[in-house]
Amino acid sequence: MSLVTNRGTAKTLAKTLLDEKSDTFFSQTNQNNLVDEANRIVWRELINTNYEYFLDTATFTFPANAERISIDGETGDTPYKIIDIGHTPSSGAITPNNSFTQWRPMRFVERYQIQKQGASGRGTTASYHFSLVGEYLYVSPIPTATLNVHLFYIAPLGALAADGSALLGGRAEDVFGDCVAYCLADLMNSKQQGQNPVIDRLWMEAQGRIKDHATSRNSNEGGHVRVTRASWE
Repeated sequence: MSLVTNRGTAKTLAKTLLDEKSDTFFSQTNQNNLVDEANRIVWRELINTNYEYFLDTATFTFPANAERISIDGETGDTPYKIIDIGHTPSSGAITPNNSFTQWRPMRFVERYQIQKQGASGRGTTASYHFSLVGEYLYVSPIPTATLNVHLFYIAPLGALAADGSALLGGRAEDVFGDCVAYCLADLMNSKQQGQNPVIDRLWMEAQGRIKDHATSRNSNEGGHVRVTRASWE
């Protein structure tokens, strides 16, 4: 099990690898900013390899005769990525008798054309398209009945507020804590314009470990739509 689980221990290991015994070159503020960057880099690597570490779900209703809703009110913050979204004919869990109808992603400018094409069937059994624009979830065609929505998504990663803050949102396995520290050491080494082959090797090996270990969880992504929020990155 990794001993690197939070911001403080990531900084300690990175500075040990770089033989930085004080905060002379990097202030605490600079270190904290770089840990956030390293944490986000490893987080993205894990999402690209196996998003299930960070998968969240939400259920809510989309009102009849509405074109859009603010999704922040349903998830607490605008999703970083929508993995899957759709509706069921009744409220409650997805079951064989309450089957899930997947929505398809659309470009925002396509919504009016889709509304015209789907004007004849817009109830709970209809097929819908969606677009995430900022905090707003747009649905087309505009439904004539309230929809019971099931959302599978990745929430944005918040900044590490203190040295005790858990890396990777506390969601991934401890084995990836060292990876954040190695990424941090690589970032600090680059800022110093250093040439440290040991640091380079450790970070390269960590990237391979991320792919190998995360993939071994046997994620099945078949059929998922995976839409990333356009305003991010």
